[in-house]
Amino acid sequence: MSDILYISDDIVGSRMAGPGIRAWETARSLSRRFAVKLAVPGFARGAEDEAFFRGAPLEMAFYKLGDAALIRQWAEACRIVLFQGFVLSKFPVLKNHGRYLIADIYDPFVLENLFIHQRKAAGLAEREAVHLHDLRVFNDILLAADYFVCASERQKDLFAGALMSLNRITPRALDADPALASLITVVPFGLSEGGPRRDGDAGRSALAEEFSEIGENDILLLWGGVLSNWFDPLTLLRGFAAALPENPRLKLLFLSSVHPNPLLPPFEAAADARSLAEELGLLGRSVFFREGWVPYDRRAAYFERADIGLSVHRTHFETRYAFRTRILDYINFGVPIVCTEGDYFAGLVAEEGLGLVVRPEKPDDIRTAILRLAEDAGLRARLKANLGKVRERFVWDRVTEPLARHCGKVLAGEVRTGEKPGRREIAYICGGVADSAIRRGGKKLLGNNAAKVPTGLAARIRRLLRF
Repeated sequence: MSDILYISDDIVGSRMAGPGIRAWETARSLSRRFAVKLAVPGFARGAEDEAFFRGAPLEMAFYKLGDAALIRQWAEACRIVLFQGFVLSKFPVLKNHGRYLIADIYDPFVLENLFIHQRKAAGLAEREAVHLHDLRVFNDILLAADYFVCASERQKDLFAGALMSLNRITPRALDADPALASLITVVPFGLSEGGPRRDGDAGRSALAEEFSEIGENDILLLWGGVLSNWFDPLTLLRGFAAALPENPRLKLLFLSSVHPNPLLPPFEAAADARSLAEELGLLGRSVFFREGWVPYDRRAAYFERADIGLSVHRTHFETRYAFRTRILDYINFGVPIVCTEGDYFAGLVAEEGLGLVVRPEKPDDIRTAILRLAEDAGLRARLKANLGKVRERFVWDRVTEPLARHCGKVLAGEVRTGEKPGRREIAYICGGVADSAIRRGGKKLLGNNAAKVPTGLAARIRRLLRF
């Protein structure tokens, strides 16, 4: 029997994106204290993945979308179920098995999908239908889970507001736990213990073979991840093109133009970026797009070689609550950063001296930042030193400590499942229950005689009128 079943919504293995990495590393960290089973989608499993999982300090399990009975069986054989993404909507059986549910909501998919479907849906009506579905899935998570994990204090504020609107934050809950520590906590994305894996000369040789146009003395700018629709590679390319005549040694590499999960459709931002690079005459000469996804344990070759790491986005609602995991790769490998203001990491970059922060949709700002870092090796060295100091804050065992501590309390019987609102209660607070004649009369009585009715009697009347 496992202590914890962690169900990942994204693929985990030799090639994985943020959600898969988070599931893998969090499960590995928790396995140092508890018996953990990590359940992951099995549709993209290959020979490289088998080698990747070999020697894992936890039990691996693989599921298909129709495996509700298997998921129930795994859930019943554990005491805590930790899940992410759309897992609960895919396997609603998890809501009724009686185990302690922890939802990792670090990835605000409701916000992300607003931008993903902006250009994919046939029209506004279809986008709104998709959004309502996402919102229902998200609210179902907020109503079902016992405990929540997010990535930053900003996200915690956002999700606390959502929890309050669904009556998960009540007078009784605050009386018992004024800080809500038993309801929601912050677990940032993390980094491996002991520093990053280094590829050294072998990695540089492999990169040089793949992109022979990138010379040893060139200044390499790296976009360390996929080109999702909420990013702004076009402003980056225009700023880069403006900087290039002043420093011809500049090279720009987009690490991947597709997501490793084959079920996800391609992002239009990647196609737009490639088209603009070709239009500017830079494609294959100064700007490069790597096809496919870099294996998790072979990323070092690219980040070690990079001189500047990039993260450029437009200003919109998603920005404020995003947690750009590519920035952690730059911190991990000591790559000075150029990023757009507005998100969590932009504040950290500015406060800790990790790079340069630019305004959104300002190619001239990007041009200036690129040239400043490219031409000042001393500045890059100082930024690297600062990056090394900040790195230790994000080690996985450190960032998962609040989650591990809470799991320990649950397993020790020190945490009980909290009260959750029922359907009638949700209907009432959302205005879906019409007032009866009795309720209308009671409200009038209390409204007209608020000062005259004794406090105890008024409280009893309110309880009677609640539904």
